[in-house]
Amino acid sequence: MARRCEYDPAFQWLTGLQEVNYHTLADFRVEKQQELDELFTQVLGALSKEGLITLEQVMQDGTKIKALASSRSYLQEATIREHLEKARRRVAEMGDPRNQESSPKAKQAQVRARREQQERLRSALEELQRWQARKSGEKAKQETRVSTSDPHARTMHQPDGGLALSYNAQISTDAAQGLIVG
Repeated sequence: MARRCEYDPAFQWLTGLQEVNYHTLADFRVEKQQELDELFTQVLGALSKEGLITLEQVMQDGTKIKALASSRSYLQEATIREHLEKARRRVAEMGDPRNQESSPKAKQAQVRARREQQERLRSALEELQRWQARKSGEKAKQETRVSTSDPHARTMHQPDGGLALSYNAQISTDAAQGLIVG
């Protein structure tokens, strides 16, 4: 969607020619989770009322989608903690961007990038701890890894026989009309 907002007239009209990037979309999705769920429920209710879907039989299908995460970002806990500590030190070294002589916008961008890196590492650490809690055995827990750039991606077998960080995307459709309902 973010790419289409750059060139598609319909998307540009919807955004009022404002820049919309993946951060904007992701933030909106997180902030408006309840409202979007309620809107989707209302749409399903309206489709059901009009007889377009019955919801008596729902089919589910999934597919693997490769994550945009490098295998180098797939790290164990000790390495993630080390990177997180480096990021904390770097943010502290940078200090307050308002006190610097260079471009304020550039300094703010650097600080934001460092903080985002720190947040990604923290998120990866939390996800790693969730996975470790599910596993039994100390060795299994120590060998657990997670991607620092995409913590929710998992290593999955691919059709070519290899392994890659991926998602298992699921879609539910109404059996009567084939409309997506979840």
